[in-house]
Amino acid sequence: MSADDITEEQSGSRGRVRAWLARALRRAGETRRESRVRRPMEAGFTLLEIMVVLAIIALLAGGVGAAVFKQFRKAQISTARLRVKAARDATAQYMIDNSSNCPRGIEDLVSQKYLDRNNAKDPWGKDFVFRCPGTVDTDSADISSAGPDEQEGTTDDVKSWEL
Repeated sequence: MSADDITEEQSGSRGRVRAWLARALRRAGETRRESRVRRPMEAGFTLLEIMVVLAIIALLAGGVGAAVFKQFRKAQISTARLRVKAARDATAQYMIDNSSNCPRGIEDLVSQKYLDRNNAKDPWGKDFVFRCPGTVDTDSADISSAGPDEQEGTTDDVKSWEL
């Protein structure tokens, strides 16, 4: 039988087989592509990659934390200076209004509204050291804060006569 002798019936069945075979091959190709997309090794991150990213984030957070803490400490010292100045000025105003008599303490300035209650303690929550009349500033009061180390007589103390 030659190629010319193929009947229409045989040609029709061959066409159907070819179409079926083409569809089957297409489906097989799609299945392979879909399985590649779903493979967990290619879809996620490795443990090493995650650990590297976490290490970088930790380094950045540590650097930022140190800088922020340093600025916070500077802000506390600045706040202590402002509060000591406010207490010194309140003492001077009290003495002007009361014939140069000294207040008995910071509480006296707060109770008579010369000083705001928020300014009555240093930023570390300690009471100011208050001496009136002062030994250094004899015309007014000596007011000091123990500073960040909370120890009196150290170099970080905030003193009214040094402001």
